[in-house]
Amino acid sequence: MIKSLLVFVSAALLLIGCNRSNLKYEKPYIDFDSLVNQQVSLLLNEKISIQKHAELNGKIDDTTFTPDSLHLANELEIFRQLDVINKPIHRTSYTITDGEKDIKSNLLIYSYTFNPKGPQDRSAVSFIRFYYMSSPLNPKRIEAVYREENTLYVTERKLFMEFDDITGKNLLSKYKMEGMQKLILNDSTHFFIESTLTPAGK
Repeated sequence: MIKSLLVFVSAALLLIGCNRSNLKYEKPYIDFDSLVNQQVSLLLNEKISIQKHAELNGKIDDTTFTPDSLHLANELEIFRQLDVINKPIHRTSYTITDGEKDIKSNLLIYSYTFNPKGPQDRSAVSFIRFYYMSSPLNPKRIEAVYREENTLYVTERKLFMEFDDITGKNLLSKYKMEGMQKLILNDSTHFFIESTLTPAGK
């Protein structure tokens, strides 16, 4: 079951990844490529294991594994997709707010909210929120929604990252995604994936 789920998710990421540009350009917003690269490096140094809980259309499976660098990078690939906000076309498309208090915690919120300038102005990312104590560059939690729709498929994912301070480092401790995907001429697929990261010796 988990193998088929991973195949499904990998195929979905491939569809999204085909729309990414490898061109280098100035990034006006937080750089998600750098954020993921930094976390991969830090987590590999901690020799983490991952406990993954997956649900696909109501079917459940759990697995535990120790990722290598390629596996860990693939696990976090979906969060790189949030870097679409930095494309030149979106340079002025997002409204930034800071300092809002989270009513469920003592954290502050730094957020990007998509603000279309016209009927043709669209983005796969409607919002990103960073929950933090001292700086949004060291978040405790990140939440976002990623949605794409075209003639071949519709996909929507709610994305979550949680961080803990471990030995003075702000390390990813949990990540989740939930949502749906519908390919043309197929029924909708609903999924939920939650992964908990545990450093060696914990």
